[in-house]
Amino acid sequence: MTILVIGGGKMGATHLALAAQYAGKQGVALCEPKKSVRRVFGMLGFRTYASLEEAMAKGAAPKGVLIATPTRFHAPVAETALKNGIPVFVEKPLTLDPDRSMELVKLAEATGVPAQTGFVLRYIATFLRLRALVADGRLGRVERYEASMLGNVVTKPLPDESWQGDFSRGGGALNEYGPHLIDLCHFVFGRVAQVEAAEKAHVHCTKADDRIDVDWTHESGIPGHMRIDWCDTTKRKSVNEFRVIFEKAEVRVDNSAVELTWREGVDLPEGAEDLAAQPRPLNVGFYLRGEEFSLELEDFIGTCLGRNLHVDDEVPQGITPRLVDGYEVDRMIDAIARKVGLK
Repeated sequence: MTILVIGGGKMGATHLALAAQYAGKQGVALCEPKKSVRRVFGMLGFRTYASLEEAMAKGAAPKGVLIATPTRFHAPVAETALKNGIPVFVEKPLTLDPDRSMELVKLAEATGVPAQTGFVLRYIATFLRLRALVADGRLGRVERYEASMLGNVVTKPLPDESWQGDFSRGGGALNEYGPHLIDLCHFVFGRVAQVEAAEKAHVHCTKADDRIDVDWTHESGIPGHMRIDWCDTTKRKSVNEFRVIFEKAEVRVDNSAVELTWREGVDLPEGAEDLAAQPRPLNVGFYLRGEEFSLELEDFIGTCLGRNLHVDDEVPQGITPRLVDGYEVDRMIDAIARKVGLK
């Protein structure tokens, strides 16, 4: 039995380390085309292969595949796994083309093979609480919201050969930050029906965006504004924030806290204190970088192994991001890119 991690970069290394805790070090292996990277992980005691095809040819018998390659390679690797009946986990964004993403969705449906997308922020307790507040109804209807993902990742012009500075190869804030925040907006407020306006700005990148502002409306009628910026010098690390205006309260949420302020003159609903209480982060079997990274792999590897790996009984049901969620995000990235002239 083997859980294969495809791609030996930062996310691949994270997934490999976590998978080793849940499936055992002898139960995981790395696929990476660069021989130097394979050598390093081999020295750490991991089995390595140059590709998924090589791993299968040499009898690795993968029970699941975690795809953490550059985005342009996601689709062919996922397609190979699905056609061979191997469950797949694909990092975000799913692909660089929503039509190609839909092909993967249909293939997963046709084969019946489990498939998950790496929208890790769904597992953070504060965003789960926001979703619950929207669904609960005691705060009244949502009148509007603002969502942002801000960070200081790109601090100088990127080399011409860097894919991160090239939108067509999966670079730019919209491709890197956008999937996380777009999925969260879908997760909390439902599917977006229409993009009304979008603007981009360049700080360091010339072939990609550094900042995007979007106004859109959800199918539920809720209007929202989204901002992503990976050149924000006021941030030490990336931060996701929501400001949601309900009929009866204003709610501010980030990665670590929920702040609820009642609007003046409203009658407090029953259980008002519970609505304003801080959520408890979910417990995990092994912690690395954040409980959300462990929770998403507990979901995926548990599916691969046919057993529940969650150690916390309060992990909500039905929050696992599927390939269709990846398609919906790719659809929005495509619409925004066309609005701002990136496509």
